[in-house]
Formats: sequence, C-alpha cells, structure tokens
Amino acid sequence: VAQGAVAQGAVAQGAVAQGAVAHPPGGEVTLSWNMELVARAWDPRLTPESEYRGIAWNGELSCLCQYFHPLYFPGMRDRSEEVQRDIMAVYNSPEVKNAVARLGGHCIIDFAWLGPGEVIVIELNPFDGVCLGTFPASTGLFLWDEPADKLVMMGEAPFEFRMRDAPLEAASLRVQCNQDWRAIVHPSPTQQDQAA
Repeated sequence: VAQGAVAQGAVAQGAVAQGAVAHPPGGEVTLSWNMELVARAWDPRLTPESEYRGIAWNGELSCLCQYFHPLYFPGMRDRSEEVQRDIMAVYNSPEVKNAVARLGGHCIIDFAWLGPGEVIVIELNPFDGVCLGTFPASTGLFLWDEPADKLVMMGEAPFEFRMRDAPLEAASLRVQCNQDWRAIVHPSPTQQDQAA
C-alpha cells in the first residue's frame, strides 16, 4: 500500500492487505518482517485511572505502575493493594503466563483494573532491555537508565508498585503531556469557551 488513505480504505472494507506492498518499478520486495494491523473495539470502561503497566522479566511480573504516569488519581492510591492483587492474579493465569513465555519472558504488559476482581489485559509489547521498551515513555514511573529501577525491572530487587502520590506542578505536567493531552488537561481559554 503506497498511501495511508488507501490502507484506511482497505481496512474499512475488510480487505486483507497481505502482499499489498508498494513495489519499486521493475523490482520485487521481499519482506523479512511481519507487520499486522490490530484494531480493537472501544471500551468505555477503560478510563485513564484504570490503566496500569507492568514489566515482565524472565517470565515474572517484576513491577507495576499507573499507565498515565504524569497524572495523579487521588482515589486510586487507597485501592493500590486491591489493584495489585487483582492484576497479579490475572498475570499468573496460565493464558497470560503462556503469552509472556511466547515473547521470550520479557515484555511490557498493559492492564485495565475495572473494579474488584475485574482485570483485562490490554496488550503485550516487546521489551528487550536494550532498545525495545527502554525509553521513559514506555517504562512510566520506572527508568531503565536508573540503576536501582533497572534492578527492580529485571527482577533482581523486590517487586514494586508505583503510583503518583501527589499532582505534578502545572508546568511539569504541561511539559510531560503531548499536544493532544495538553489540550485536554490544560485547555486554552478559547477551548474552554468552545466547550461551554
């Protein structure tokens, strides 16, 4: 597929895009990788405070933190033990453990805690400890480049569950948010007028 609009049209029509790759004039392209487009239904139960990110290393969940790490969710801190217990139960299920094993035992795994005893796995992402998943945007409240955090993430230090315990200063939050989130969290006066 040579253009994004063509790909969107193929997806909208339910077309399978296997082999739908633009080839250079007079030549064939042999792909050495496999790419897939995965679309999931919108689930309105998934709110920013419901999402958590875990890191699995050698098949074990070594740490967990809130997914939207720049934000503060005051009511969730009091439920952290319940959230951790429920997420660990789902992580330790045979289905999830087998999925993590198929990824070599190392991955970043996103969960949604929807209430007592109700957790869903959102996705599993590659994490190799070298490049894939090692950036701060991927590791949330843990930093791969911080030696103490790296030990936790690699399961060489005790498990940790981190949640923000106070709001960031407005300027810090503004810097950490991308443009779209910035418009939601810190709307301009014009945006506020339009919403009213």
